[in-house]
Amino acid sequence: MPAYQYMQRMAGQLLHEGIGATGEVLVLGAGGGLELEAFATRSPGWSFMGVDPAGEMLKAARERVASVGASNRVQWHQGYIFDAPRGPFDAATCLLTLHFVPDDGEKERTLAEIRQRLKPGSPFVLVDCCIDLAAPDAARGLARYRNFALESGAEPEQVDSTCVRLTTVLKMVSASREEELLAAAGYSDIELFYAGLSWRGWRATA
Repeated sequence: MPAYQYMQRMAGQLLHEGIGATGEVLVLGAGGGLELEAFATRSPGWSFMGVDPAGEMLKAARERVASVGASNRVQWHQGYIFDAPRGPFDAATCLLTLHFVPDDGEKERTLAEIRQRLKPGSPFVLVDCCIDLAAPDAARGLARYRNFALESGAEPEQVDSTCVRLTTVLKMVSASREEELLAAAGYSDIELFYAGLSWRGWRATA
């Protein structure tokens, strides 16, 4: 993903712009813990609710959070947004996660469930891979993904495996469709803040 760490920094900055030095942040797709590490390190006054259905990913996230001394600021929920604590939270993120959810009503429902757990006016940051596989330019988007990964030093076998997952596992939609879904779920002030090849990131208001 182009400029991955800078994307995290921008996401943290936009959250800080909305909630300041203290607040409770809902992190959907918290497995692995990379964004939790970035946010907790940058903002020592924030606490977090990390949500992810994968136990092994949450284990890795716990270890990463512990490595930066932030374990006491994170609560965990193994499951989905639909059965996650209601909050209300001061902010939320969904980074590299919504593209696993099918666009059969579940994407919009997921976004709406996040918004329902936010205080009115709270910031929400969404980042996704946006390749509409049914669109005429899908092959170009996939080729760009592959070429960037190879030029970044990824192993060819890993790149091949990931590209297969893009077309068989991920439920990607176009960037314009993502914006439609945000609006349909009730968000306002939808603002694009990040673009890197087929990746897009938005800041919106609950």
